Amino acid sequence: MKIVLASHSNLAQGMKDTAEFIMGKQENLSAITAYVDEKVDFSAQLTALISEMAEEPIIFISDLLGGSVNRVITETIAGKENQFLIAGMNLPLVLEIVSMSFSAEPAKIKEQLQQVIVTATSGIKLIEVNPDQPDEDEF
Repeated sequence: MKIVLASHSNLAQGMKDTAEFIMGKQENLSAITAYVDEKVDFSAQLTALISEMAEEPIIFISDLLGGSVNRVITETIAGKENQFLIAGMNLPLVLEIVSMSFSAEPAKIKEQLQQVIVTATSGIKLIEVNPDQPDEDEF
């Protein structure tokens, strides 16, 4: 299973670097950045990356639902049952996916990804900070 982080500008590369800082080098993790160099066509860059990965299943994680990066990936992987796209990249999502063992069946992979999304988004919380309240570490 290959995992490709894709974003406008350098978010994907930064997310990859952060994930590897926490988990160590990940051979199955790649980053692709759009619009960093105006001479590089994102669609062509994406197509080349996919062709390098042969027939191996690929999970794409994009930065923004409905954004141009997400749309290009959607158009490029349409009809390919072993390629998946999740929009809304965040670090818990990336760490969870990188650390998982996935089924070989596309339908099972899709189920696993749905569960990962639930787990990753459950970590998004508003933290109430009360300056009068002592830290839990204080006695």
